[in-house]
Amino acid sequence: MRAFRTLLAHELRTMWLGWTTWAAWSLFLGLQAFVFWYAALACSRGPMPWTPVEAVFRWFPLPLLTLLPLLTMRALAEERRSGTLGALLSTQAGPGAVVMAKAAAVWLTWVGFWASFAALPLLAAATLGASADPRLADPLAIGGGLAFVAVSGTLHVAIGILCGSRTRSPSLAALLTFVCLLGLTVSGGLLDALPTDGWGGVDWLRSAAAHLRNLAHLDDFASGVVDTAPLALYLGGAAICLGVAFRNVEEPD
Repeated sequence: MRAFRTLLAHELRTMWLGWTTWAAWSLFLGLQAFVFWYAALACSRGPMPWTPVEAVFRWFPLPLLTLLPLLTMRALAEERRSGTLGALLSTQAGPGAVVMAKAAAVWLTWVGFWASFAALPLLAAATLGASADPRLADPLAIGGGLAFVAVSGTLHVAIGILCGSRTRSPSLAALLTFVCLLGLTVSGGLLDALPTDGWGGVDWLRSAAAHLRNLAHLDDFASGVVDTAPLALYLGGAAICLGVAFRNVEEPD
């Protein structure tokens, strides 16, 4: 545990001293601020089926596919490319501590990105004062959305760590992460769209599709509904991915 804490502090310090993390954070906040501003203007012109906060979280796949691979691509691939992974494993820190520390550092950074967004609606509501629409900074939507990001982020980050565990190229690790996250994001909709009614024996695909729809899970979390199915999907999937990454790191190059 001591080795894990030391590695985690080192990983967080390394991430936030690099320009890529600050660049990703700036792009993230710029994108979210634009979506929130545009959604707030749309809501001010007439009734909408969603609030500005809900509109921002519905754009969740965009930063997921574009920014998260940038955060995970250097975690293990860069260590392999520079030859420092073997030296790191030769210390008291075992493969498990190394993988968990790198995953935890990226996960905390990813959740921190979204937590910083929460300041936007709160600031807008405070600026407008009593004239602000209560839905502008709906605490249930903000809290539920952040809870979804935190829970789903365990699997999304674990996929990025796994993709970088067997390659020396950070660019390849980012590409593999993008492809895997894209497949996970669209697979639910694709499976649900299949005409399985006349196939016979494969109706279970629709049931599987219901468990893979990220936005449906997001809506549930934002509504205060937390089911065990998405928890099992994200946490169980994260455990599997990190377990495979652990085995990849443990094996020699």
